[in-house]
Amino acid sequence: MALLKSLFAIVFLWFTFAAAQSVAGQFTLTIYQPSSALHGQIVNAAGEAFHLGGSPASYCPLTNLTLCPAGNQTIFAGMGAMFVEVPGGQEVYTTSAGAISYTQAHSASIPPNAYIGDFTNVTVMDNYSAPVYLVNWQAPQTVNSTKGILACPQVAPGNSTTVVYQVYANTPAFNQTNCTLVDGLLPHYTPPGVIGAWE
Repeated sequence: MALLKSLFAIVFLWFTFAAAQSVAGQFTLTIYQPSSALHGQIVNAAGEAFHLGGSPASYCPLTNLTLCPAGNQTIFAGMGAMFVEVPGGQEVYTTSAGAISYTQAHSASIPPNAYIGDFTNVTVMDNYSAPVYLVNWQAPQTVNSTKGILACPQVAPGNSTTVVYQVYANTPAFNQTNCTLVDGLLPHYTPPGVIGAWE
C-alpha cells in the first residue's frame, strides 16, 4: 500500500507540474478550486475584463436580431481570443498588473508591457481521481517566475455593497489583495461553429 501511495504521489506531482502550450478549440471556462465557494463559477467578459458569474456584456449591431449570435455566453477560441463575430476579433491579453483582459471591438490596441499568451496546460489529480485538465498562467523567462490564476474581489461600479470577482494572473507586478488562488480554469468545449457573441 505504501508503494502504491508513493506511485500515486509521483504521478500527481508529474501531472501538476507538466505544462505545455495552452488548449485549443472553442470553449467556455469555469473556476476550478474544489475547496472554494468560487468553484464552478463561469468566467464572463464585461468591460474589457473577465468576471465570475453573471452574464457577459455583449452587443450586436444588426437590425435583424435573429441573425445575431445568442450573446449569452463567453466563448474562447483557444486562450488567444474570444470566439466572436465582430471583424478583427477580440484578442485576450494580460496587463502588467495581472488583469486578464481583452481588446475593444474594432481595435487591436493593447497596453504597454502587457503579456500575450503565457497560458499553459496543467493537469491535476484530486484525491487520486481521474486527471483534470486545466488552463493556468506563468510569467515568461523571469528570474523568479510567477505563476497562477486568482479571483479577486472588486466593488461593482456604482454599487458600494455589491462585490464581484475579477480574474487575474499572478504577474510579477500583481498587487491585488484578498484574492483566492485557484487550481486553474476548466474548459468546457462547445459545438464547433457556435459563436459566443457579435462582440
